[in-house]
Amino acid sequence: MKQLKMVFAAGLMIVTFQSCQKNEVIPVFDEIQLSQQETLAEETLADVDLLVDEAVDANFNQLKSATLESAAYLTDCPVVTANKTATPQVVTIDFGTSCTGKDGKVRSGKIIVTSASFNTFPSVRDKSFSNYIVGGNKVEGSVTKTITKDQENNIRTAVIQENITITLPDGGKSTRVANQTRQYQRNTLANSTDNQVVSWGTAEFTRVSGVKVTKTVTSTDPLVFKVACHHVVSGTVSFSNSKDRSWKINYGDGTCDDKAILTIGEKTKEIKIR
Repeated sequence: MKQLKMVFAAGLMIVTFQSCQKNEVIPVFDEIQLSQQETLAEETLADVDLLVDEAVDANFNQLKSATLESAAYLTDCPVVTANKTATPQVVTIDFGTSCTGKDGKVRSGKIIVTSASFNTFPSVRDKSFSNYIVGGNKVEGSVTKTITKDQENNIRTAVIQENITITLPDGGKSTRVANQTRQYQRNTLANSTDNQVVSWGTAEFTRVSGVKVTKTVTSTDPLVFKVACHHVVSGTVSFSNSKDRSWKINYGDGTCDDKAILTIGEKTKEIKIR
């Protein structure tokens, strides 16, 4: 007859199954799953942000042809419509029923962006979604982005408010309400593939089960998202949830990989984040 023992240590729950044939130790890290889901949301919204910037620049920037040729996301697959005479102006990116971007991700549905003016700064942009699905994940909700521009250093800084729901292919949902600052660091002009996004701020991430996770990123150790690999590659996130658990995730030294360091109390563990 099997016996079930539960051992709690340093905030981690370890479930041990014992039988007469063998012993199995199965670690259950809820922190890992929560961190993975929030990383998915972070990277998905960073991708949306940069993809929209490409579409806007292609239609409102004098370097239109160069922007399209060097795009990290857009192909000739989506239909991009820019209504410049409307008040506010509207950019619609229509991916149809299936559109593969340069990043290899399959998208469908629409992203709709409005602004009083796309080519003057400061600029306020509002994003919404119409049946938008990327990589099997459906994105719903709204994003408001207020942008200022440092022309000399080629850096845009945006204050962003997000209220987003992401539905996974298995039907699981999570909601993210965030207030963040993002810097868009454009290195080589007319080549978006070597750009990166630096982010900090707070977010509340709620799973369908009702568990809420608060995420905090400081400006001194921000998240860095590299366009070259479409992943967060450095920075530290402090998490706490509604069950009085707290932990940290460090995304590394800038290397494009799928590893991060989970820290709970004095214990650390290398994990895969995607």
